[in-house]
Amino acid sequence: MSSIRLNRRAALALLAATAGLLGANPVGAQTAATQPALAQDYPNKPIRFVVGSPAGGVVDIRARRFGARLAELLKQPILVENRPGASNTIAAEAVAKSAPDGYTALFGGNTEVVTVPALGMPIRYDPIKDFIPVAQFTLGYPVLVVHSGLGIKTLPALIEWARARPGQLMCGTSGHGSGQHFVCELLARSARIQLRTVPYKGTAPMLLDTAAGQVHVSIGFLAEVDRQYIGTGKVIPLGVLSPKRIARFPDLPTMAEMGHTGFDMMSWTGLFVPAGTPRAIVTRLNAEITRVVREPEFASWLADTGSEVVTPTPEQFRDFTRGELERWRKMSDEFGIKAEQ
Repeated sequence: MSSIRLNRRAALALLAATAGLLGANPVGAQTAATQPALAQDYPNKPIRFVVGSPAGGVVDIRARRFGARLAELLKQPILVENRPGASNTIAAEAVAKSAPDGYTALFGGNTEVVTVPALGMPIRYDPIKDFIPVAQFTLGYPVLVVHSGLGIKTLPALIEWARARPGQLMCGTSGHGSGQHFVCELLARSARIQLRTVPYKGTAPMLLDTAAGQVHVSIGFLAEVDRQYIGTGKVIPLGVLSPKRIARFPDLPTMAEMGHTGFDMMSWTGLFVPAGTPRAIVTRLNAEITRVVREPEFASWLADTGSEVVTPTPEQFRDFTRGELERWRKMSDEFGIKAEQ
């Protein structure tokens, strides 16, 4: 009996000593020490870009072209997975709940990270706590377009048409809580007209219906509307939602020039990974992304789609997204615009 008790005490002592050694080397320190090795080994399998819009939208187009070039540098395939719906939040939630290992990332923008949370749409993720902003790489502004079948060429003419038909003007959006939703509501207030917002599961189907006349007006970026819709005469651009005119359409006035302020709708594209992803992997991805967007061919392609290249650090991108979230929350409160619950 005494021998058994002695062995038990020895075992307990050994456990205590082991715990003391672990305490001297906390997990955080071990993680920091092993991160360079993680970065060198990363990636060793395909990476998945989750996109919240259907195939054919501007974000999807960029994800596929960008992913193809990034895959060459990382020497691993990059798979684009479209998970549209609920104003891009289905995709965001999926990424937030994924393993923080650098192999699942949200290729998205301001809708799911900024405008939807700011406008109060119920979501099952925290845009600040559940993601690490890796890299922002595009910045641009959209245009307000109208179905050409209405025979309307200017914004004043559209407002006159809407005032003569209260509640009949239909404004397409990429979903409740999206930037387009906000712009539609703001247009109604600024122009003192009545309209109906029509939500879609992304920008691509919204623009298809605008071109077909199922909705009268919508908001799209040049990559989405320029050649396919404006160039073919299916929609007419009425104004640009930016602080200044854009080079592609120098004769197209800004909303502010036409007496409607507060319409600057800066949109951007970036990459996010789940919270807890090792710092070394975030740094590696940021470096490779910066390398891609600075390549002349890629930068020129982005310019043709109405976007400019930006290359902030992860910390700068984090501060930017937090600032944008606060800005949209203030605008939402000021104008009393909230997403449908």
